[in-house]
Amino acid sequence: EPRRTEVVTFQPAAAPAYTPPPRPAVVREAEPRRTEVVTFQPAAAPAYTPPPRPAVVREAEPRHAEVVTFQPAAATASTPSARPVSSRSESLSFTKVDAGSVAKPVPRAPSTVNVAPSRSGELPGVSALATLGVSESVAMRQVTAVGPSEFELREILYRAVRAAAERSPKVQAAVAEQYAADADIDEAKGQRWPQVDLSTTAGSKKFGGSSNNESSSSTGINLSIVTPVYDWGRIQSTIESRRHLSAAAASAIEAELENSAFDVTNRIVELGKQRLIVDLSQQYVDRMNELVKMLAGIVAVDKGRASELTQAKSRMLQAQAARDAAETKAKDAEINLRKLVGDRPIAIPRTPQWNIRLANLDALLGKVDNHPSLNQAREQTESAELQAKVVRASSLPQLNWVINKSTADDALGREQPWETHLSLSWGAFRGGSTRASERAALQRAEAGRQTAEQQRLDLEYGIRTANHEAKTFLERAELYRSLTNESDGIRVAFYEQWYHLGKRTLLDVLSAESDHYGNRVSEVSNRFDGYQAILRQYAGAGTLGAWLRGEAR
Repeated sequence: EPRRTEVVTFQPAAAPAYTPPPRPAVVREAEPRRTEVVTFQPAAAPAYTPPPRPAVVREAEPRHAEVVTFQPAAATASTPSARPVSSRSESLSFTKVDAGSVAKPVPRAPSTVNVAPSRSGELPGVSALATLGVSESVAMRQVTAVGPSEFELREILYRAVRAAAERSPKVQAAVAEQYAADADIDEAKGQRWPQVDLSTTAGSKKFGGSSNNESSSSTGINLSIVTPVYDWGRIQSTIESRRHLSAAAASAIEAELENSAFDVTNRIVELGKQRLIVDLSQQYVDRMNELVKMLAGIVAVDKGRASELTQAKSRMLQAQAARDAAETKAKDAEINLRKLVGDRPIAIPRTPQWNIRLANLDALLGKVDNHPSLNQAREQTESAELQAKVVRASSLPQLNWVINKSTADDALGREQPWETHLSLSWGAFRGGSTRASERAALQRAEAGRQTAEQQRLDLEYGIRTANHEAKTFLERAELYRSLTNESDGIRVAFYEQWYHLGKRTLLDVLSAESDHYGNRVSEVSNRFDGYQAILRQYAGAGTLGAWLRGEAR
């Protein structure tokens, strides 16, 4: 009986009467959620668009407030966007940056310089040759930007180059080599004059045989004067060969000066680039710090968002690592520059753009043949050819005028008379060594000629490569400039959608900030790499020093 009772009570409990009610309840419960989402978006979207604008410029200031930078005198911190530069005569002033704190985390606007074209539609200050083969955006950036003008920038670079040349051991060694080459010329010229030799010997004593142990002569001074009369041009060829070596030494000095100038200017541009990257990295660190502080306050109220704080801290550490790496590179560049110029201060502009225009490729290619390295190689080749003539002339008969006089008495005690005669000497056979020396000198001359030709090709195509790289880097910098503006809008939108609407995750915001920082760094890197390529063009043509002095373009 108990078993039957359990069976009877179990069956009514399994009746299918309770299956239909849950379905309508689910449908009715889902509809209000969709209605709330649709009505919430339009009402909240326009309400939070204006807040991020007031503090945009204040956060973009660099960390190193003590560093002097070139900025327009009329610029104010409340300007929402960068103003265009209208002319080169704009007044500049040295102002220190005020690193203020921002109360509310708001995305920053990128620091850009917009340059407007002239009214006639042409590009002011840019010649057709200077902008040949480049895009319109790059041509627009060749106009004067904020900071020192091109003339002032050349003066800054030239002062550093001159300071480096004064203390460069390589330049001083090249100067010493030229002095040695000039002394070699004087040594060769001295062979034209009479060669006077003085000698003395002690009185000899004969012994043995029939000598009777008598002295053969008394002690005296022997005078010998030998004057070359005819040597088949040996001395003249030697003098000309030494003159070419002296000219080669002078060209070596110019080549060392060009190398020193390129090293210094390249280091200065590298230091300017790394300092700007340090500023951008510090701005990125400040932004991450603000997000971490804000999320720390949120997590204190809402413990469920602790993972977002962890993500922000991770990106903050990455930003600090990037900043430390940039500071290390900047310090290395500063040390390398100090090695070249010493402790002399150099006013390096700390602006995102420098007034360095593209070089004229055709004009530089036309000056390659006058490069100091090529002149040095040509002079050495000419010297080797003349040295072959010297070797050949020395193998021919040499005619000399000889004068002899001795103050010693002869065996009878009489004074010896003056003696003069013509002397003809000829090395008739030397086992072929003379002809071998001549062939060796000629082959060295040919080797020097081929070396000079290879150097000319290297310089020519080095200039072409640098010209291509300069245009490519500058065009790529303009692309990153446009990409920076777009990424700035994306990060602003992502921040608003995350902070005000909750439609974006914190990871989206952090990724947008990281992409924006990377684009800004890439813009600076490519732009300054383009400047270095322009300087490499002038150095390849051997006109960098003249360009810095304002003597060539």
